Amino acid sequence: MASQGPFAATQHEITTDSSPLLGRRRLLGLGFAAAATSLMVPTFFAKGAFASTGSSGDKTLTFYNTHTDEKLKATYVRGSNFDKGALKDINHILRDFRTGDVHPIDLPLLDLLTELHAKTGSKQPFQIISGYRSPKTNTMLNAESSGVAKRSMHLDGKAIDIRLADVKLTKRHEIAVSMKRGGVGMYTASNFVHVDTGRVRYW
Repeated sequence: MASQGPFAATQHEITTDSSPLLGRRRLLGLGFAAAATSLMVPTFFAKGAFASTGSSGDKTLTFYNTHTDEKLKATYVRGSNFDKGALKDINHILRDFRTGDVHPIDLPLLDLLTELHAKTGSKQPFQIISGYRSPKTNTMLNAESSGVAKRSMHLDGKAIDIRLADVKLTKRHEIAVSMKRGGVGMYTASNFVHVDTGRVRYW
């Protein structure tokens, strides 16, 4: 699945330097409750789309980590190149929040998210329920629940569990399934959809 679709990673090269507009200090905010951050959030989220493919080929994603209260808006593709600085920021916000371990996120997964966001018509950032999952965390969760796969694709940075505040769960799931880009699961009790870049399958 990693090489299929109009957003295949092979179309781009990773740049060796980050855009000066990027950087974790500018893009990541800690704590909605913090006074300074709360003042910045409306302005931050007002600038541009939450996930978009511009006419120049730029691709932008916006995330909110529900566990760490961090926000990130990153243009990870600029023209025909991946932006290394933006990818580093994305890897960081999608880290295992329990252990702090960071892992490269699958590039086709980012493209999948960009397309999914566009198809839903959402005006909100992706809420991160689970991104990368370290072996330690996955083993713990697998022992606690039969719903956690022993060889989860979260271990490889190829899966993410997400919410969109302005899109119903059933619509998120329906659109993700229609894309046929990998695995899609719906978790009604927790109101999130799982997407990955593995083989096409649904639950």
